[in-house]
Amino acid sequence: MLEDLDALSRRIQTVVQFAQNLQAERRALQARIQQLEQECQALKSQQAHEHDEFARMSERMARHDQELQAVRDETAQAHQSLETQLRDHQARSESLQQRLTTAQADYDRLRAVASGAQQQIELILERLPGAEA
Repeated sequence: MLEDLDALSRRIQTVVQFAQNLQAERRALQARIQQLEQECQALKSQQAHEHDEFARMSERMARHDQELQAVRDETAQAHQSLETQLRDHQARSESLQQRLTTAQADYDRLRAVASGAQQQIELILERLPGAEA
């Protein structure tokens, strides 16, 4: 019977030791769970911060895209206006060139007519009485 009690005592000690080991493992696992929960919370916080940053950057990029499109539109309008002005100036230049050519032709014709008239006047003056011979 003493042997049975000794065996029972050893078994109780083994069970107690096993229970203590399980409690130590439980505490270690709870500490690990708590650490993982803190890491998870930190990652969630970081994710929320990065999401907010992404949203701000997306809004900023959208504003920049709108500004860029407005500048492109303005540039296109200015370009079109300048092209219209260029065509108008070219047409005016061609018109003025034609007028100059016409005026130059008229000038040359009038000069020839004036020269002819001058010669006729000189001939008439030579034929007048008292003209120097």
